[in-house]
Amino acid sequence: MAEGKSAVMARQLDAAQAITHVGSWEWDMATGVVTWSDELYRIYGMSPQSQPITFDAFIASLVPSERERIRTEIAGAVERGGRFSYREQIVRPDGTIRVLDTVGEVVADDAGKPIGLIGTCRDVTDEEMLSRTRQRAERVRAGEREALELLASGAPLEDVLTVIVKMIEELTPWALASILLLDDGKLRHGAAPHLPVEYNRAIDGAQIGPKAGSCGTAAYRGEAVFVANIETDPLWIGYRHLVEPYGLRACWSSPIKSAEGGVVGTFALYFREPVEQTALPRDLVARAAHVAGIAIERRQLDDQLRALPERLEAVREEERTSIAREIHDELGQALTALKLDIAWIARRTKTGGDEVARKLDEMAHSTDDIITTVRRISSELRPGILDSVGLRAALEWQAEDFTRRTGIPCEVRSDVGELQLERSLSTAVFRIFQEALTNVARHANATRVEVYLRLERGMLKLDISDDGVGVPEIAPRNSSLGLLGMRERARRCGGECTIRRRSPRGTIVSVSVPLRFPKAHDHDHELGTG
Repeated sequence: MAEGKSAVMARQLDAAQAITHVGSWEWDMATGVVTWSDELYRIYGMSPQSQPITFDAFIASLVPSERERIRTEIAGAVERGGRFSYREQIVRPDGTIRVLDTVGEVVADDAGKPIGLIGTCRDVTDEEMLSRTRQRAERVRAGEREALELLASGAPLEDVLTVIVKMIEELTPWALASILLLDDGKLRHGAAPHLPVEYNRAIDGAQIGPKAGSCGTAAYRGEAVFVANIETDPLWIGYRHLVEPYGLRACWSSPIKSAEGGVVGTFALYFREPVEQTALPRDLVARAAHVAGIAIERRQLDDQLRALPERLEAVREEERTSIAREIHDELGQALTALKLDIAWIARRTKTGGDEVARKLDEMAHSTDDIITTVRRISSELRPGILDSVGLRAALEWQAEDFTRRTGIPCEVRSDVGELQLERSLSTAVFRIFQEALTNVARHANATRVEVYLRLERGMLKLDISDDGVGVPEIAPRNSSLGLLGMRERARRCGGECTIRRRSPRGTIVSVSVPLRFPKAHDHDHELGTG
């Protein structure tokens, strides 16, 4: 009866160990015999009781990098006595790796001398994998949030993509990541903070094609390209010399696609040793490529939206120029002809008396006024002096016209001479100047305006200062559209426009834009030789 109960308890213990993935063990230090439960054999990937176990066999089953640490753990436990615990990694006969939590206790004789160890091992591989998966997922979400927050804040695209690259490299420390942007059939640097700078520079501008390395080929095909060994793969024949100095041996590249499915870039992982395709973190790369695609597409859209006002402004300037030319040439000529006709009639009218002569004289004066108005409107639409003489002369002409209309003296100083600038640049600066003078006339209550045009370290700078009431210390939330327009014009030229209070009173509008000069063919066209 006792033997029956013992067998039942043994079966129950074995079942409990199988259910909980916990195996028990015992080590007799005197004989060196190690006893494992059936479940512990199964945990180690062996049939129960299939072979005798020794301490050396146990050590040999550990991952090589773990062996010395576990020896030290066990030796320390024997020396200290009592309970101990540690985590270990073992290699099964089929090559798979399992993670175990070991808990044990030192067994001592009546004199307190250690005579053996007993304990349990619990297979926590699935729990460990789940924990790592959760940690990885959280890191991915954190990286995505950071990247999208940077994107929403208007940060440079390279900063956004660098966050994505670093997140992937943190989760795959054996790889180096890179993002390239596709621009008109060429790959441009996006982000690769840990690849050699010289290599990034060498591949910047590389043409995509059917045999253009991993990234160029992936962009060309629109599908992932895996190169296990760069030294032997034919896709790298023309590019192998670029990576050899840096010890890059393998590269996997996946295309980054837009919402419509078009390729906008590539996401690559470089390795310093040949790598099997099964080792690639496909899910991570897919997530990273998706977020990178959002960032690239959003920034391309932002660039298009920023270019739209510039194009609309260019169209408006073209229309102003065309209308100004038609008003000046067609209407001006017609009014001049009308004035000549009136003068011709006046010379030949003898019978009408003083009344007819007076009426003709009034008509002649009215025609002069209309011609003057036509010329003013034409000049306001597009001052011909801006194209024929240059920015400095146009500013002086506008300043004289401002003084004539408002009675406020406006002095222009210039150090640029007869400098001919790119048309869009001179137009933008001139329009900012016009808007600044309009604001002075409307709001400043000024008695004097000073203008200073100069060159400084490759920049064209213009300061418009008045002695009026000055702008408020704290600008209202709904800033004037005129002020916003001035800043936007300067920004489209690659510069800036600032408006600040002047001491002791007044306002200073400062414009700073990079110098740009007319292209050779534009200059020839202006001279009539093109």
